[in-house]
Amino acid sequence: MVITTARQEDPVNDLIPTEPMGAPVTDTPTNIVRDPAAVARVHERLLVPNFPPRELVSVEELLADVARGSATVHVVGGPSDPVAVAITATFTGSPAVLLSYVAIRADQRGRGVGTALLAGLLAGITADPEVSVVLAEVEHPTHHQAHPVHGDPAARLRFYARLGGQILDVPYFQPPVDETQDAVYGMLLLVLAPPERFVRGQRLLPEAGLAAALEEFMAGTDPERYPVGSVLEAAGHPEGVRMLAVEELGRAPVSHRP
Repeated sequence: MVITTARQEDPVNDLIPTEPMGAPVTDTPTNIVRDPAAVARVHERLLVPNFPPRELVSVEELLADVARGSATVHVVGGPSDPVAVAITATFTGSPAVLLSYVAIRADQRGRGVGTALLAGLLAGITADPEVSVVLAEVEHPTHHQAHPVHGDPAARLRFYARLGGQILDVPYFQPPVDETQDAVYGMLLLVLAPPERFVRGQRLLPEAGLAAALEEFMAGTDPERYPVGSVLEAAGHPEGVRMLAVEELGRAPVSHRP
């Protein structure tokens, strides 16, 4: 999902191909796209085919986020022929970054495009001294079935694990993208390869800015209708938030409709 500074939008449909880490594509450069026509093309050709409506912001919302600088569109391929995209979102009150959307064109899956895109992107983000951690939303494999178009949650979770992903002990849900959609429950919130300075034992320290990021992320979500309080309470634990390995999936908290 893409975040706006005014209200919370939907999440990351984490359509990640099950690519082997050892087969990266090295001859396809990644570009940051800001031109409105190119951003709209990415939305039409990569996001719309790969994300259900309940998880996808409108092209107008994406364009507005890019214009205000709260979303960055990273594209593999030329502006007229995008092959893959990763969209990151930033917060005004937290140094954390959200990996909000990832999609690979169907005919390019299995060639290492997604691996190369995300590995390079994560390396660049984590090298930025102003960034603390990278977050990602994924569907809980027990609560969401594999889909022929939208992907396999179990494979997606394994993919993120290979990139250093760990599950945060937060009963996470995806807020509605707009007033016509419902929240998505049974979601996991991951932190990807957190730097050692933000980790103590198996906890993500408060200095990583998780609580502030989620408070901003959930700002437009009605706490009377959705379990916002449970998310923020868990994220604000004074000793930090426990991190679970993907193999500990059964211990991860799960959100449910109130």
